Amino acid sequence: MRWPDKHPNFDEILKNSGNAISHRTLNCVIHLPLQIKCKVSLCFHYVYIFSAVLDNKGKEFLVAFIENEVIHGNDINPEIYITTSKKKIVHVNVSASGVPNSQLYKTFSVIHGQTQLVKLNTSFRLHNTELTKKAVLIQADDEIVVYAVNKEEKSDAVYLALPIDALGKEYYTVSYYPATHYCLFAIIGVYDETNVSIHLPQIHHLSVTLNGHTYHGSQWINVTLDRLSTLEVRSKHDLTGSHIVSSKPVGVLSGNKKTVVGHRSTHDHLVEMLLPLSSWGNNFATVPIPERHGIGDIFRFIASEDNTHIHVSGINSGKPFQDHIKLDKAGHYVQKHYSSGLYSHIVADKAISVFQFSLTQKGHGDYADPSMITVIPIEQYAFEYTFTTPEYSHGNYSNYFMFIIDSSQTNGLRIDNRSLAGDQVYHKIPETHLVGGYMKISVGTHTVIHTDPTTVFGKANAESYGFPVGLLLKPINTVSICI
Repeated sequence: MRWPDKHPNFDEILKNSGNAISHRTLNCVIHLPLQIKCKVSLCFHYVYIFSAVLDNKGKEFLVAFIENEVIHGNDINPEIYITTSKKKIVHVNVSASGVPNSQLYKTFSVIHGQTQLVKLNTSFRLHNTELTKKAVLIQADDEIVVYAVNKEEKSDAVYLALPIDALGKEYYTVSYYPATHYCLFAIIGVYDETNVSIHLPQIHHLSVTLNGHTYHGSQWINVTLDRLSTLEVRSKHDLTGSHIVSSKPVGVLSGNKKTVVGHRSTHDHLVEMLLPLSSWGNNFATVPIPERHGIGDIFRFIASEDNTHIHVSGINSGKPFQDHIKLDKAGHYVQKHYSSGLYSHIVADKAISVFQFSLTQKGHGDYADPSMITVIPIEQYAFEYTFTTPEYSHGNYSNYFMFIIDSSQTNGLRIDNRSLAGDQVYHKIPETHLVGGYMKISVGTHTVIHTDPTTVFGKANAESYGFPVGLLLKPINTVSICI
């Protein structure tokens, strides 16, 4: 973390961040005073220490739904999918109280191999740049996995929800641009009296109007969120790199209301629940979106620190591939269009985030549409994943399971307790011991066991979705606070 100069909420954020800071090198604890009355210049470099392993499984979640485009007057209900890897019954409560005339309280149970679907009133969807109270609270007596589906006709996106204990206090947002409709992000309040500061990116003509006040590029927006509060921010201009800093943990969604990606044809809704900056990594491996021959994928690389260098190496249809990227400032990004045959290894000298975009379908026979997928750092690969496939607005998707695995452990990858087919194709990830590939999977709930990451991608005519099915959320990105 690198605080910008003259951060408007620095004193409050420092006060609420805790006063014990551990320095890895000195192997000691430095106690900061809660009030600093003299003019000094100090830098502390520290890491968070947790006794429990943080991942996407949890007992408490808060989700929300950014705005999507309604066509033909057919507004479709937002959906929450809840499953578990536990082989005993898990009891779940889903509740919300901030939407007038749409009180929500549901209780049910779930067990390994089952999925519960909760459909919400469409009034829970966020609209415009405004502060509301539309978050949905999900609580369970044991660990569950949660996916949120924001679906309209020919406009669908799914995100993996992160549990409250894995959320953070600092984020950079991402959208696709040029956008057909609005670029968006939303912040979810987890605790009462949470001070949030948003530093908009330095973009000419960028403007955001909140409560009658208009903010422009490079300006700060300061708000206070309470539990279940939701703030959506939207703009016709690119919001990628908006810097969010809060006094207490918050959840952040980011994406687009609806947009084309690449080809000027059909368009789709984009959203992901963002990893906090503390969970960003330095090493990534990528698998191309399946069966998009000759179309390619778009990637966005976002820096957490100034002067970040990124090296991309790959095998592109059997030929070596290299790319070098430099990001000058924290929050800056670079967008790249890579081949559909590229399996790559990405290495950065400072922590980054990477997003993979599926392009708009090109024509007859290429049935897919835009989606945005968080590429998981290699450092955050988990062991076990439980997920379910969503429903297409006009039937079923063609669903694909994209994976990366240690080349010596391919026999150990099991989906629903079955090994992959003997003719499964594996592609080498250069400069690593990893290989990548994909396979078609059926509609429904699945469990994958292996210490490597997986992504699910689904496509149909003019509609697609994609999301990582699980990850660790270890605080691996060290933090520097300068006073």
